[in-house]
Amino acid sequence: MLENSKIIVDIDYCTKCEACADECSFFIFDSGTMKFAAAMEEDCIECGKCVALCPENIITLKFHKGEILRDVPSKDQLPSFKSLINLFQTRRSLRQFEKKPVPKELIEDILNQVVRYSPTGHNQENVHFTVVQDQDILKKLSEECTNQVKNLIKTFEDPQRQEALKAAFPPALIKKIEEVIPAFKNHIKDIKQGKEVWHRGAEIIVIHSPKNALTGMENCALAACHIMLAAETLGLGTCSLGYITNFFNEFKPVGKIIKIPLKHFVGYTLAIGYPKAHYYRIPARKPVKVKWI
Repeated sequence: MLENSKIIVDIDYCTKCEACADECSFFIFDSGTMKFAAAMEEDCIECGKCVALCPENIITLKFHKGEILRDVPSKDQLPSFKSLINLFQTRRSLRQFEKKPVPKELIEDILNQVVRYSPTGHNQENVHFTVVQDQDILKKLSEECTNQVKNLIKTFEDPQRQEALKAAFPPALIKKIEEVIPAFKNHIKDIKQGKEVWHRGAEIIVIHSPKNALTGMENCALAACHIMLAAETLGLGTCSLGYITNFFNEFKPVGKIIKIPLKHFVGYTLAIGYPKAHYYRIPARKPVKVKWI
C-alpha cells in the first residue's frame, strides 16, 4: 500500500496508466513506480478527482470512511441540452406560496443528493445550511425583522440620530440605507395589512459560511443556484431573499433567532415552498451582454 494521512493506494493493482498523474501533479511515476510528491501531504485538497479517474478503483480518500461511490452515469442518462433549457427558462422567483409544508425528506434530498456536490473554491466544502420550517420561529423571525426596520426608519427620520450614524458608518453604507428607506416604509404598510414580506410566508433555507472563508460568498451563491434548479424538478419554487440575508448579517437579534454561528456570515437566503401562481409563458429577457475576443 502507498498512503499518507489523506489518501491510500492499493499499489499492487496499479496498471501504471498514469491517469492520476496526468490530472494531478501530486502523483509521480518514477521508472514506472507511483510515488507521492512531497507537497501532497500539505497541499492536497482532497477533491477526489484521482479517485474518479482511476480505472482500477484502487485510490481511496480516507475521509470517505467506507462510503460506496457511485459510478458515473452513461451519457444517455444525463438530461439533454434542450431539457436543461426548459428547466432554466421556466424557473421563476416566486412571491406567492401555498400554505402547505414542504416534506423534510424533499429538502434533505436536495441538500444531500444535489447541493452536496455543488462546487466550492479550493474544494473547501465550507457551506452550511440552516433550514427553518417551524412556523413559530418563522413568525418570530419576521417580527424581529420588522422591529429592526422600524427602528432604522425612526433613526433616519431623526436628524440628530442620522448624523450620529453618518459619523459611525461609511458613506457608501449610509447611502445604501437611505435608498431603501422608501421601500421599507412600503413594506411596513403591507405588514399592517397582514402581509408577510420578509420570507413570503414560506419556509426558508439559510446558507452561511465562516467569515474567514476566501470564497465563502461565491460558494453560498453556487449552492443557492443548485437548490433553485433542483427544487423546480420536485414541484417546488424558490425566491431569493436579499433583505433578510442582510438582516442576518447586520442585525444580531435576527441571526440569534436561528442561532447563526457568530463566526459565520449569511451568503444567501432562499424561500422554498409550493407555488401558488401558475405561469403560462416564459417572460422575455434582454439580449445577453457578451464580448468576443
